[in-house]
Amino acid sequence: MSNVAVLMSTYNGQTYVREQIDCILAQKDVNVQLFIRDDGSSDDTVSIVKEYTEKFPNVHLLQGPNLGVGSSFMDLVYYVKTDYDYYAFADQDDNWLPEKISSGVSKLQGEEGPVLYCSNQILVDKAKNRLGMRHKDALDCSWMQIMCNNKISGCTMVWNRALQAILYEPSRRPTPELLRIRIQDVWVGMVAASVGKVIYDENSYILYRQHENNVVGVRETSHLDEYKKKLKKKHLRRGRSTLAYEVSSKYGDLLPQDTLTRLSKYGNYRRSLIRRFGMFKEKEIYRHTGESAWAYRLKVLLGLF
Repeated sequence: MSNVAVLMSTYNGQTYVREQIDCILAQKDVNVQLFIRDDGSSDDTVSIVKEYTEKFPNVHLLQGPNLGVGSSFMDLVYYVKTDYDYYAFADQDDNWLPEKISSGVSKLQGEEGPVLYCSNQILVDKAKNRLGMRHKDALDCSWMQIMCNNKISGCTMVWNRALQAILYEPSRRPTPELLRIRIQDVWVGMVAASVGKVIYDENSYILYRQHENNVVGVRETSHLDEYKKKLKKKHLRRGRSTLAYEVSSKYGDLLPQDTLTRLSKYGNYRRSLIRRFGMFKEKEIYRHTGESAWAYRLKVLLGLF
């Protein structure tokens, strides 16, 4: 059986974390090593996790300062190195069906190069009443879509050792600044889509719980609300261009030339007014963002892309 490192970041997750750990330990047809990094919880999360570490040798607890969700998950990616066949992210509040990991592993077996698997999700409420599938249609898993408006959820991801090897390399790691704007699922998805391959499964093996404390959930916000938020909070600005810049600068030697050229253009557009106006012609971008042409161009002029 394949050896799989499951990476979970916790933060004040005492309500659901026990249930999720039980689901992960009950996975079929794989050998699981569960690595949990607590990101500075103030509730009983750590005590609960310690109960499992005392009973199960394949459950490991890491503790450290509060880094934020993106950096906390990526800290786990670096901690486990390249010692396992496959890797997976886990949120603290979902429920996994027993074949969740093995379904991903089966799709990855035989693939060469960096490959990421992701899937649909079954939406449930706090009591696990099913609300339907999250995505009605197959997801666009291209790097352009991930850069503009990512739809891939980290909690569904499973990836191979080839992808882990490049994610782990110190020279290729994202900055903490990027991970405050674009969390780990965007980074891992973007790297896989631009230098390797993403496999999407329209089926789901995860109950994606919706509740008031979700770090990231199913939410709808208007473009106007998005602008207001970014203008008020500097750390939320320039997420797409920063992502493009970091991927092009850290993975340039692995990118197809056309992809490198385009990402470099998007990542450096703020350097001159001419470059900003040049971005107006990028119709493919605002088609992927779902924004109107004027909204996209305003964002470029304001330096919010």
